[in-house]
Amino acid sequence: MSEKHRPRRARGGVIPSGSASVDSAPEPTPKKHRSRRFRITMITLAVLTTVVVVAGIVAYGYINRLQTVFQEERNVIEELDDLDDDTAYRTAEGTVNVLLLGSDSRGENEEEYRQETGEEGERSDAMMLVHIPEDRSGIYVMSIMRDLWVDVPGEGEGRINTALSAGGLDLAVDTVEDLLYTHIDHVVTIDFDGFEDLTTELGGVYVDNPRSFSAGQQNPAFYPEGSIRLEGSSALRFVRERKSFPTSDHIRVENQQLVMRAIAERFLSGDTLTNPQRIFGVLEAILPYMEMDSGLDADTIVSYALDMTNLRGNDIHTFTMPAGEPYTTSGGAQVILPDEEMMDLLRESLADENMGDFMRHTESLEGEPGTIAVPDDDEPLGLQVGRQLGQSISRDG
Repeated sequence: MSEKHRPRRARGGVIPSGSASVDSAPEPTPKKHRSRRFRITMITLAVLTTVVVVAGIVAYGYINRLQTVFQEERNVIEELDDLDDDTAYRTAEGTVNVLLLGSDSRGENEEEYRQETGEEGERSDAMMLVHIPEDRSGIYVMSIMRDLWVDVPGEGEGRINTALSAGGLDLAVDTVEDLLYTHIDHVVTIDFDGFEDLTTELGGVYVDNPRSFSAGQQNPAFYPEGSIRLEGSSALRFVRERKSFPTSDHIRVENQQLVMRAIAERFLSGDTLTNPQRIFGVLEAILPYMEMDSGLDADTIVSYALDMTNLRGNDIHTFTMPAGEPYTTSGGAQVILPDEEMMDLLRESLADENMGDFMRHTESLEGEPGTIAVPDDDEPLGLQVGRQLGQSISRDG
């Protein structure tokens, strides 16, 4: 791992507006650091956050078992610096921001992959921010396109996915905190194998695919338009494909959100909630492949869960960070510029705990953003989970 980068920022100040010229600095050359395990596109992590939160509101016996499974199986990111740093003043005390990260590491095939692509070092394959406001009125899952052209602290301008290779997880956190003028409370990563196991443990998930496409050059997988079932490697290839689309990153992010919602809806379905063993099977299948900061322990997870027992399915929102037009830098890099007007509004909405209005404004411009569909959107998820689990326990007892 490269030397950690953790700049100390002065307290106070105002939310930044606008950005520097895209050609004002050369694209940073990523620094090599040791390979990590093969990690997944972070669509799964957003879902897993919801899975753990929802599962945590059931009877005490289940909470106790969840805590035991979580503590025994979780992997702590030892190299990550303390996240309770000088950016904490940017959010209200009860606000929770979780950065979900994946990388394009190829594990044992890393060196061969880098030679083929001409890229040095590990880059974040996908990034998501899960925002939970202080009043626990919703969960906002925001995808961040990997080709977004931003300022990487200490490195100059570059794609946001280069931060991981240039300075590790610390720099990836700093980059997102600076971009959004916010504070990151927790960081989570997951392996590709975990994503495959999760969809398999759920018995597959179903998405309404808006366009047909093929993924992969060798032994390509074909995904027809319409309702399709995804499980294991087929789900993984679906969320990772980008070369088949003219607006590569835009469509890939859209597909990731489709699968995220499908996994959450599958978990919240009667088939899963009435089967406690499946719930714990999902957790036991996915947790060994996860890594998280030391502060995200079992007690913290249960605390977050108990705070959100009144959450409803339509209170969980998925959307993409505002992005502008494709752009070619002076160095020839194909990148995506931020939509600065919308970014300013997003920063203010995060700082003012006003994401509800931001989503309504987004809806007025682009149509209805994604939400999680559950059997009864008018009933709190806590009641739905508790009732269906109770029925299952009573039946099996």
